[in-house]
Amino acid sequence: MKTYRIIHIAANVIAFGSLGAALVYLLMNYAGLPEPLGVHFSAVNGQFDVFDAKYFAFYPFIMGFVILGALSLLTLAVNRIKKLGPDLNEKGGIVFRCSAVLMIDTMKLAWAVFFTFWTYCVVQQTGMGDGSVLDMFRVFFLLLPIIAIIVFIEITVKYKAAAPVNEKPDHDIPAFGKRFRITHITINIIAAGLLGAFLIYFLLSYGGLPERIGVHFGSSGGFDVYSYKVFGFYPFAAGFGLFGIFSLVSFAVRRIKRTGLNVSEKGNLLIRQITVEILDSMKLIWSLFFSSWAYSVIHQTGMNMTITGLLTALFLLLFPVSAAVIIIISKTHRITTGEPKNDNPTRN
Repeated sequence: MKTYRIIHIAANVIAFGSLGAALVYLLMNYAGLPEPLGVHFSAVNGQFDVFDAKYFAFYPFIMGFVILGALSLLTLAVNRIKKLGPDLNEKGGIVFRCSAVLMIDTMKLAWAVFFTFWTYCVVQQTGMGDGSVLDMFRVFFLLLPIIAIIVFIEITVKYKAAAPVNEKPDHDIPAFGKRFRITHITINIIAAGLLGAFLIYFLLSYGGLPERIGVHFGSSGGFDVYSYKVFGFYPFAAGFGLFGIFSLVSFAVRRIKRTGLNVSEKGNLLIRQITVEILDSMKLIWSLFFSSWAYSVIHQTGMNMTITGLLTALFLLLFPVSAAVIIIISKTHRITTGEPKNDNPTRN
C-alpha cells in the first residue's frame, strides 16, 4: 500500500505540476504572442489549422485542468465505493480499487503531457510535428482500455470470493426514489437517443457529402477547418465518449455509501442524488451541443451561436448552483455532536 500511495501521489503531482508549469510558461510569453495565432492542430498532419485571438492560447490549459479535475472526482468516487460489482474477497476489492485508481492516474499523466505539449506548441507557434505525436496518443488511449480489461479480469479470477453462506441482502446503501429513477432513465434515453438519431442521419447522408467538408467551427460559428469527410464522425465520438465517462462516474456515485461530509443518512442520499442529476444534466447539454454540431456538418452550415452560447451558459451555471445546493443540504442535514448517524462505520 505504501508503494501504491507513493505512485499515486507522484503521478498527480507530475500531472498537475506539468499543467501548472505550462500555464506559467504561457503567462511569461503571453505579451509577445502574435494576434491572431495558431491555436488548434490538424488531426491529419499535426499542423495549425485554426488561427484565432491569442486569448485562445489558454484553451489547452483549461481543457487539461477540466479533464484532470473530472478524473480526480472519478478517483474519489472509486475510493469511496462501498461494494464492487465483481464478487471479490476483501483483498481483491483493495487490489481492484488500487488498480482502477492507477489506471486513472495514467490517463491523467497522458492528458497532462498532451495539453502541456499543446501549450508549448502554441507559445512557440510550431506544429505538433508530422502527426506522429498525435498518433502516439491515439495508440495509448486505444491500448489502455484493452490493458485495463485484461488486468481486471485477472483480478476477478485471482481474488474471487468464496460462496456466501446465508448472506442477507445489503441495505447499507440507501436506494434512490422511484421518481428520481424515472427522471434519470428518461434523461439518459433522450441524451443517447438524440446522438444516435443524428448518427443514423449522418450515415444516411454520408454518401452525398463531398470528400472534403467543414468539420470544425471558429469563434464566429463558421467553419475554420476543412478535412476528409470521415472526420465528420468526430462530434459523435466526442459526444458518446463524454456520455460514457459521465455514466461511469454516475455509476460510481450511486454505489457510494457515504460522501465524507458530516451529514445524516438522508443528507448523504440527497447529495448523491444531486450529483447524479448534475451528471445527467451534463449528458443532456453535451448531447444537444454535439447534435447541433453534427447537424451543421451534415448540412455544411455554420454553427448556431445562439444555441451554443445558451448551452455554454447552462453548463457553466451548473457548477455554482450545484455547489450552493450541496452546501444547503450539508447545513440542513448536518449531524450535531452526540447525534446518531444511523450508519455502521465498520461497513464503509
